[in-house]
Amino acid sequence: MIKDTGSILIIILLTLLIQGCSNVPLSTMMKMSGFDEGDFIELNPEDIRVRVRSNTQTNVLAANQLSYSYKGSEAFIDDCLSLELIEEELRQVEHWFKDDTPEHVSWYRLDAEGVEKFKALQQHPILQNKDREGTFELSIQTVYSEDSPNKFKLSVDLMLNPEDGYFTMFDELE
Repeated sequence: MIKDTGSILIIILLTLLIQGCSNVPLSTMMKMSGFDEGDFIELNPEDIRVRVRSNTQTNVLAANQLSYSYKGSEAFIDDCLSLELIEEELRQVEHWFKDDTPEHVSWYRLDAEGVEKFKALQQHPILQNKDREGTFELSIQTVYSEDSPNKFKLSVDLMLNPEDGYFTMFDELE
């Protein structure tokens, strides 16, 4: 019994350590672990949204893109989908024990070219092949504006389906 309790305690501590050392929440890792090519092929590119939050007064991004890559023995795909800004908002975040801080929030969607590229990717023969072996990655690439501060916190959320809402890609990355 003590041996089992020790093992469980070690697993819990390792889980907390991994989550504490990462800017990607454990809930996002768990949610995306079940995401496969079938889910990807069924996505509606017009529904995809990216929400960027920073503790600044203005938008710190000059541009951002949704990047994707597939690496396998039979193919290599590496490209970006451009995003367009659709809305911005400046909020004040209230804190109990320190001064309120600004939070700039901006929402993006795939632009017309990005939607077409995404649809073409969904039809790519390599994604249709269920017997392939390889890895598919989806990430956010950011380009900071010239007037962005040297130090700030940035969070990026991604929505693939409006019914599921946003999930965090990374949180308060400094």
